[in-house]
Amino acid sequence: MAGTRTVGCSRVSGPQPFVFEAGVEVKRYAPATERNRDVIAETLMNVLPAQGLVLEIASGTGEHAVHFAQLFPAITWQPSDPDPIAIASINAWRADYAVPNLQPGMLLDASAEWPIAHADAIVCINMAHISPWAATVGLLRNAARILPQSAPLFIYGPFRQHDVPLAAGNATFDAALRQQNVEWGLRYVEDITKEARDVGLTLDQIIPMPSNNLSLIFCR
Repeated sequence: MAGTRTVGCSRVSGPQPFVFEAGVEVKRYAPATERNRDVIAETLMNVLPAQGLVLEIASGTGEHAVHFAQLFPAITWQPSDPDPIAIASINAWRADYAVPNLQPGMLLDASAEWPIAHADAIVCINMAHISPWAATVGLLRNAARILPQSAPLFIYGPFRQHDVPLAAGNATFDAALRQQNVEWGLRYVEDITKEARDVGLTLDQIIPMPSNNLSLIFCR
């Protein structure tokens, strides 16, 4: 299976949702990036193909994209986001680092039909809980359409699980998110898995991550 390297913005209390912090010119910063990028990269090393095109959904500031493109030079990294401010930030980071395998940011709404026919893997970090449910459904639907057999869809973030007690920090975070936007909140892994199954994706791995986060690996 692909999960084991087969060839083939307001502040709220508790953990924070995606936060744009002003930087020089149009570059933006997400404080969580430096805390989670290395541990995510360690997981991706066992998930991503050795080469090919990786599509990142909801790339935000572009900091993850720059970091991962440097770590995986044989992979073409395609960042995307539905927010033009994020696209400008992605492109500013890209210009500063001049990573040859990092593509310009693509304006892309996860919930819509993607103008993309193929990707060898898809990465989505910290989107599901700070977007409408339709974005997660669209992510799964489009992934099932464009990924080849056994290719991975990697989803990272805080989640709920039935029969697993919710950590106090995540409970506070969830309540704050829902107060900020009624369409936000921590999603149940089981709900995502059901939607995935309906479009032909299978949950291959659930990987516990620091700070009560999870990595979910889906495959066709």
